Amino acid sequence: MTGNVLTRKLLRDMHRSGMQFAALILLCVLGTFLFSGIDGISRMTAATNEKYFEENRLADFWVALPSVDRQALADVRSIPGVEEVCARFSLDMETELPGEPTLNVTAYDGAMTINAPIVTQGEALTTLDRRGCLMQVGFAQANHLQVGDAVTVRLGNVKTTLTVRGLVYSPEYITVTNDFAANPLKYGFVLVNASAFPQLPLSQMVVKLTPDADGEAVRKAIEDKQSLAFVMDRKAHRSTAAAEDNVTMFRSLSIVFPMAAFLVAALIVMTTLTRMIDNQRMQIGTLRALGFSDGAIQRHYLSYAVFPSLLGSVLGAVLGHLSLPRLIWALLIGQSEYPYRILPPISAAAWAMAAVSVLTAMLICLAAYQKAAKETAADLLRPKPPKDGKRILLERIPSLWKKLRFNSKMVVRNLMRSKSRTMMSCIGLMCCSALLTASIGLQNSVLSTVENHYHGTLRYDIRVRLNDQAGNGDAYKARLQAERVEPVMEKSVNLSFLGRGRTSLLTVLEDDQQLFYLGQNETYVRLLDGSIALTDILAGTLNAKVGDSLTFLLPGDDQPFSLPVGSIVYNNFSQGVYMNRSTWEALRKTEFIPTALQISGPSETTYALLNAMDEVEQIDTIEAQSEDALISFNTVSSVFGVLMILALAMAFVICYNMGLINFAERTREYATLKVLGYHQREIRGLILKENALIAVIALVLAVAPGLGLTSVILRVCETDSVRYVCQVPITTILLSSAITFGFSFVIQLLLIKKVRSIMMVEALKSVE
Repeated sequence: MTGNVLTRKLLRDMHRSGMQFAALILLCVLGTFLFSGIDGISRMTAATNEKYFEENRLADFWVALPSVDRQALADVRSIPGVEEVCARFSLDMETELPGEPTLNVTAYDGAMTINAPIVTQGEALTTLDRRGCLMQVGFAQANHLQVGDAVTVRLGNVKTTLTVRGLVYSPEYITVTNDFAANPLKYGFVLVNASAFPQLPLSQMVVKLTPDADGEAVRKAIEDKQSLAFVMDRKAHRSTAAAEDNVTMFRSLSIVFPMAAFLVAALIVMTTLTRMIDNQRMQIGTLRALGFSDGAIQRHYLSYAVFPSLLGSVLGAVLGHLSLPRLIWALLIGQSEYPYRILPPISAAAWAMAAVSVLTAMLICLAAYQKAAKETAADLLRPKPPKDGKRILLERIPSLWKKLRFNSKMVVRNLMRSKSRTMMSCIGLMCCSALLTASIGLQNSVLSTVENHYHGTLRYDIRVRLNDQAGNGDAYKARLQAERVEPVMEKSVNLSFLGRGRTSLLTVLEDDQQLFYLGQNETYVRLLDGSIALTDILAGTLNAKVGDSLTFLLPGDDQPFSLPVGSIVYNNFSQGVYMNRSTWEALRKTEFIPTALQISGPSETTYALLNAMDEVEQIDTIEAQSEDALISFNTVSSVFGVLMILALAMAFVICYNMGLINFAERTREYATLKVLGYHQREIRGLILKENALIAVIALVLAVAPGLGLTSVILRVCETDSVRYVCQVPITTILLSSAITFGFSFVIQLLLIKKVRSIMMVEALKSVE
C-alpha cells in the first residue's frame, strides 16, 4: 500500500514538474552522448584499421634501393623477424584521360601478397597478365572508368596502354594524394605486374614482419646489409600515418570536450535536483507525519534522480554510439578510402560514463534529502523562514546607492540575498557561453591555421612542381619573369639522434630566400651556413635542441653525414629539416637540382613559359593550395561543427532549466509584488532586468574558460605533422555571448507569461 501511494505521488510530481524532469533527462543524454559518440568513432577507426591492415597484410617497411635484385631480396629475407618480402617499383605517370590526371603505377614482381588489394568489381590480376591493371575505386568513379576500359599512361616519351581488370581498395592507399588534399579526379593509383614495364628496374621492397619481431632491430639490420637502402616505416608512410593520426585525434578528443560537457551537465543536474528536493520540504514533512519510514521516503526521493538519469544516460550512450560514428565516418571517407567499416559495441568506458552519471545524480539527490531529513516533521511542515535582512555592500556606499531607483535597489538586494541561486544561475550561463566559445573558436582556429600558413609562412603566389627532367635552378631565375623566383629541392631523408630515428623531409632553400617565413608567428628566419633548421614538433620528437648534431642518410647513399641544429623553426603543416643551398653544396652529395619553383609576382609570359616546359608537372596557386588544405581539414572542421551543434543544444536546455527553476522559487515574491499593487508589466520588467544582470556577469566570466577550453582541445588534436593555432577573435566571443544572452532572454520571455497565472492566495498561504 505504501509503495503504491509513493509511486502515485512520484508520477504526479513528474507530471506537475514535467519540464524539469525532461530537462534532467536531456542533460543526462547530452552528458553521455558526446563521450559515447566520439569514443565510438575512435574505436571504429581503430578497429577498421586494425582489421584492414592485418587481413590485407600492410607492409611494416618500405625499402627504397637503386635496384632490387635477387641477392638483395635474399639478404632481407634472411634477417630474423622478417616474414615476407616483395620487390616492386612505384612511379607517378601521366595519363591521356580527359584532364590528364596522374596515376601512381605500382608494379609487383610476383603475387601481391603484401599490401594485398581488395577487389570490389572485376577480377584479381594474374601474375602472367602483362596488359592488365587494378585501378583505385575512387579514381575510376571520378573519371567514369569501368572494368574493361583502357587507360594509357606515359613516362617520358614511352606510352603503355593498360586494361582495367578490376576496381580495388588497398590498405597502402587509404589517403591517395600527391598534394595536401585527396582529389581522385586528378590523382589515383593502379596496381600492375612488373612485366608490363620491362624497361623499368625494380627499386623498392615492401617488408612484412613476424608478430614478435623487433622493428628497430630489423630496420637496423636492413640498413647494415644494404648500405644504399632508404627504409621508411608506417609512421613515415603518408597514408598509413594519416589513418593512425585520425585514431589518435579522436581518442584524444573523446576526453576533453565530452568531459567538459559532462561536468557542466552534472553541475546543472546538481542544481536541479537540489532545488527540486528543497521544494518538497512540506511533502517530506507530510509523509513523516503520516507515518512513512525514513527509508521509504529516502527511496522515494532517490527515484527522482535514478529514473531520469538512468533513462537519459543510457539513451545518450546508445544514441551517441549509433549516430556520431556514422556521421563523422561519412565525413572522414571524403579524404580516405575504406572498403568497409567496423563498429565495435559500446565500450566499457561509455557504459562507465553512464553509470557515473546515474551515481552522481543519486549522490546529489541523497545529499539534498539528508539535509532536509535532519529537520523534524513539524519544522518541515512550515515554510522556510525568510533570511534576516542585512545591508549589502552597495548600501554601504551611500553616494552610489542613493542614485539607484527603488526597483533597481530591489533587484540588487534580491541578487545579493539569494547568493546561491544567483551563483548557480551565473555558473550555468557561464558554462553555456564557454562551451559555445570553444566550439565556434575551434572552427575559427582551423580556418586561421590555414590562413596563417598559406598567407603568412608561405609568401609566394604560385608553386611549380618539377619532374626528374628539371634543370639547373639558376637557369629558371634567368628565364622566368617575376618579382622573385626561388628554386627548392626536397628529399626524403633518414635522420637520427641519440638512438631515435625518423624519416622526414629535407628542404633545401636558396641562401637569400624570402618566400618561407619560418619564425614564430610567421616571422622571417635566416638559415645559417653549415647547420640545419629543425621544426619544433620534430625537435620535440627527437628531443633535440640548438647545438645538437643530427645524423642524416639520403636515399641511395651509403655515407651518412652529420650537421648541428642551428635554429628551431615553425611550420604548422609540415615537419622536417631545412638548410640553405650553400650548406647542401658543401656536403658534396649531389648537385642542387630543384624539385619545385616558388614564384611571387609572375607575369603572363611566365605562365606561358611554364606551360610549355616538359619538366613542369603541376602549377598550383597559393589560393588553390589553401582551398585544398581546407578540404583536407574538412573532417576536423566537421567534428568541431558537430560539437557546436551539441553545445547549442546544451546551452538551450541549461538556460531553460535554470530559468524555470528560478521562476518557481520566486513565485511567492512575485505574488507579494502583486498584492503591493505592482502591474504585470512592472513585474515582468523586474524579472528581465534581474536575469539580464546575471547574464552579463556570467558572459564576462565565461571568456577565460572558453579560451582555455579551445586551447586544450586544439592541443590534444595535434598530430606529429599538424599543429593548430588557437585564434579566437573577439567576434567569436561576442557571437557566443549573444547566443547565450539570446537564449536566456527568449526563455525569460516565455516564462514571464506565467506571471499572469500566479494565484496570489495560493502562493502566499502558509502554515502559521
